Amino acid sequence: MKQLIHYILLGTLLLGVACTKEDRFTTDTGSVLTFSTDSIQFDTVFTTIGSSTKRFMVYNNNSDNLRIASVSFQSGGTNGFRLNLDGQYGTSFSDVELMGSDSLFCFVEVTVNPQDKDTPVLISDQIVFTLESGVRQAIQLMAYGQDVIILKDQKIEENTTLTAARPYLIRGTLAIQSGATLTIQPGATLCFHADGGIECQGTIHADGKDGEITFRGDRTDRMFTYLPYDRLDNQWRGITLNDSSHNNYFYNVDIHSGSYGIIATDTIADEKKLEMYNSVVHNVGGNGLKLTNCVATIANTQISNTRGNCVEVFGGKYDFCFCTIAQFCPWIAERGHAFVFYNAYNSPSDGKTYYIPLEQLDVTNCFITGYAADEVFGTPLEATENLQPIFNFKFTNCVLTTEENTDYTTFFPHCTYTEKEADNKQNFRTIDTDNYIYDFRPTETSVARSKGANVGDILKKYPTDRLGVQRIPTIIDAGCYQYQ
Repeated sequence: MKQLIHYILLGTLLLGVACTKEDRFTTDTGSVLTFSTDSIQFDTVFTTIGSSTKRFMVYNNNSDNLRIASVSFQSGGTNGFRLNLDGQYGTSFSDVELMGSDSLFCFVEVTVNPQDKDTPVLISDQIVFTLESGVRQAIQLMAYGQDVIILKDQKIEENTTLTAARPYLIRGTLAIQSGATLTIQPGATLCFHADGGIECQGTIHADGKDGEITFRGDRTDRMFTYLPYDRLDNQWRGITLNDSSHNNYFYNVDIHSGSYGIIATDTIADEKKLEMYNSVVHNVGGNGLKLTNCVATIANTQISNTRGNCVEVFGGKYDFCFCTIAQFCPWIAERGHAFVFYNAYNSPSDGKTYYIPLEQLDVTNCFITGYAADEVFGTPLEATENLQPIFNFKFTNCVLTTEENTDYTTFFPHCTYTEKEADNKQNFRTIDTDNYIYDFRPTETSVARSKGANVGDILKKYPTDRLGVQRIPTIIDAGCYQYQ
């Protein structure tokens, strides 16, 4: 019996010690928290639009338990920051217990109130952790808030101008009605939500001579630390120029990260559909530039890195001059080609063949290249007794990554043929597939050097390259960039 009482007393004593240790919280000022970071900075946040979520960890690396008397924002929660503390959501918390050698997950977001400013405004705050010992520790928070003009399923029914004062955030379709002209001023930025895009029945006049005009997605945060969403494709839809749309003008515009770049169709012969100069279409999820039965001039322009074809033309009349068309899409192996042209299409939906005469395709002083051994494809409709299909094209003084066809030498005067390159780093300044950074300006040893020519006195039209570098009459580089 005495032995049994002894064991009962011993068990009770041990239980009491265990409970005491579990419930004991130190107030030693030397026992403090450790954080996975001391500051959190958000990329530019559009006002009234919530940010992405940032995560950080709170650690108690001490053997003793800590009680956090309060967790709150220095501003009192008035600056738009919000906290999720280990599953609890709010702007202030009290009596948070953190056991020894344990941790908490924390998530922070911000929604910035309108600032009525044209330029970004710095918003700062602190998350303050106050321990029972009185020790205060803080995480610094920073975000830049940018006021935007929000357009949701906006119809442009009369002549309208978009200014460069503030970015435009476009949700749904920006629809330009027939007979209306949308003028976009130099320096303007159009940011499209995932469902956003342009459907044009009228006319777009985007003249960026005095400041580049940008068409992009609306995400300003990052997928990974090194990778902004702005470098990813399929962030918004793209630009569609429908049948009734004519006389569209793009100068010094940057169209990137859409599901496609520009898709244009036409049913009216000989009326100018599109003029595009000194511009970029880059990193899209479909075709970069798809033109069906159009009349278009594309010059001093870079079209690059598309899941579909960089350039695809079906019938019509076209003039491509001093263009760099580069197919180095990093996302998939079965990417499209750099340049595809044809005058007939076999429809899988109804099994019919549709024919549109390719009346003219002049490609001059262009650099057309990519990962594949053959990046240029021309597919004509075969002649019959009743139909002699029109398929007129000529590539002059171009550098082409394709196989030379001796049956068509007259269609490729003074062209240079290159073989498939593993990375083309010797031709371009930057091909960084790890970080998705590309600079298609030529290196000193680039194959495009001195391959262009002043055909038809073409330097009078295009004396400088896309970035304003003067072309040298005796050393004209193929592509939209002159070596400097």
